[in-house]
Amino acid sequence: MSFLQSRSRVVAVAASIATIIALPLAAATPAAAHDELLGSTPVADEALDEAPERVSLTFSDDVLTLGAVILVVDGDETNWVEGETTLDGSDVTAALQPSMPDGAYEVRWRVVSSDGHPIAGVVPFTVGEVPAEPAPDLSADDAETPSDEGSTPSTETAVPGDATGSEGKSADVWRTVLIAAGGAALAVVIWIIFLAFRRRRTHAATSAADSLPEDNTPKGS
Repeated sequence: MSFLQSRSRVVAVAASIATIIALPLAAATPAAAHDELLGSTPVADEALDEAPERVSLTFSDDVLTLGAVILVVDGDETNWVEGETTLDGSDVTAALQPSMPDGAYEVRWRVVSSDGHPIAGVVPFTVGEVPAEPAPDLSADDAETPSDEGSTPSTETAVPGDATGSEGKSADVWRTVLIAAGGAALAVVIWIIFLAFRRRRTHAATSAADSLPEDNTPKGS
């Protein structure tokens, strides 16, 4: 086997090793994604004629049993959930107290995703006749009062726990780990190629030296 054939075989083996290492790393990126809320009962912004007996959430994968919380609060921040939150695979359910009055409600949920990271969200709904909010009374004094044009009313709603910051940090950590693992894998492949080339080159030089004819001419002749 010539040296060029040996080198081609080493390169092919190294390329195969690099491909085998890269496949798990590529597959790890989508696997690290958090679970998503697929549906809820009631659905977001649903107007119900009567108060529901329970609320339920369905996620894209089985959530962990630890840390699951559901609150159903009204405009006065009263929680109408009765008992503990129930988990059944990807379904999370909470029973509600009877005689919920008409009004606007929010389902505030927080669960631990199957990848071990907390996720949270809000599902608003209404029960019965909900009176419209009265329009602001703009008197003459109010009209003359300068307003803060740059200010924006806050629309943030408190949910049990804080999952936003941890999701961003965990994504950065996973990205850093994958980049470091990929760099280490490439370094190993390059080192294997280098050792193989050096070993083949040394072997070729030794074989060339052994093939030289010996000088059997007597000295002095």
